[in-house]
Amino acid sequence: MKVLYNPSLSLKVIELNSKENIEGYKILLNSFWSNNIYYNYEYLIYYENDQQNLRYFLLELHGEPIVLMPFFMRRIDSNLKLDNEFYDVITPYGYGGPLFDENVKNYLEYFWNKVDAWYSRNNVVSEFVRFSLRQNSDNYTGNLEHTLTNVRGLILEDQDKQWQNFVPKVRNNFRTAEKNNLSFVAKIGSNISQNDIVEFHSVYIDTMKRNNASEIYFFSLEYFQNLIFSNTQNFSIVFTEKDGVVISTELIIFWKDTMYAFLGGTRGDYFHLRPNDFLRVNIIKLASELKFKYYVLGGGRVDGDGLYKSKKAFFPKDEDPIFYTGRKIINSLVYSQLTQEHTSIKTSFFPAYRLPR
Repeated sequence: MKVLYNPSLSLKVIELNSKENIEGYKILLNSFWSNNIYYNYEYLIYYENDQQNLRYFLLELHGEPIVLMPFFMRRIDSNLKLDNEFYDVITPYGYGGPLFDENVKNYLEYFWNKVDAWYSRNNVVSEFVRFSLRQNSDNYTGNLEHTLTNVRGLILEDQDKQWQNFVPKVRNNFRTAEKNNLSFVAKIGSNISQNDIVEFHSVYIDTMKRNNASEIYFFSLEYFQNLIFSNTQNFSIVFTEKDGVVISTELIIFWKDTMYAFLGGTRGDYFHLRPNDFLRVNIIKLASELKFKYYVLGGGRVDGDGLYKSKKAFFPKDEDPIFYTGRKIINSLVYSQLTQEHTSIKTSFFPAYRLPR
């Protein structure tokens, strides 16, 4: 491993385990990176537990922060008699990896080399990184995998042209929704009320139950209240209503020039009214009014499935960005020992020793 020495650069590793460190992290994120919600403390802390400890890497140039990456340090429990306690690293769910401005991209190689050196000194066996859609995987020192195709659409000033770009099914469904007298409501920033969050949460949880979602997706009402009210300028909640009843909703993240479809849901009894196409078309109109450049809808459960196609119908001509994940083995000997009981199983799960039994 080659780690170049540069006295003007330094890598810090800070645990988010005290009020002082948490407040310092919040100030850092606000001051240098416009409070990107996927890196926000209220967003990250949901995923912390007794087995994984929240920390962050911070690369500084002449004392000024230039690269930030939160991660979880996870203790590895094993029946093997190993000579030390070992760990692995994983970045939080969502769009993550190193956060930086374009003008410091040349320092990524140094960043990853210093990170790898820290891993070696601290008994880290492997690393799993979820990257963002902003090409922040350059110079990654592990293996990159094309994990999921995402839909990201360019928002046009000419909304007539935007309308013509939709596939015909979207336009037809929108017309059906209009005939059903649906209405669109957008609550933005400080206009989001407690009741708006309650309405959103109710529809969201109903959708998760209907889809038999994993337990991790059943976010509590308190989670959304804390996340949104701590960062109101970064959020909007939008609704499709029928006769005053919320039947479809989406929680949207604002960051720089992009709107991100974070989480949403629909009441199953109202699908025939086409509330989802109605909601998305109006979100795109809203994005244009607010001068956003992109709208990210995410991907499907797997590439090319029905969920992906339903999102792609709004931006059929736009190039899809790729959501990459990174996989890295730092200590191959210990990794091999930990995975020995899985040697007969062909799996892409990483790290293999955490394959659910």
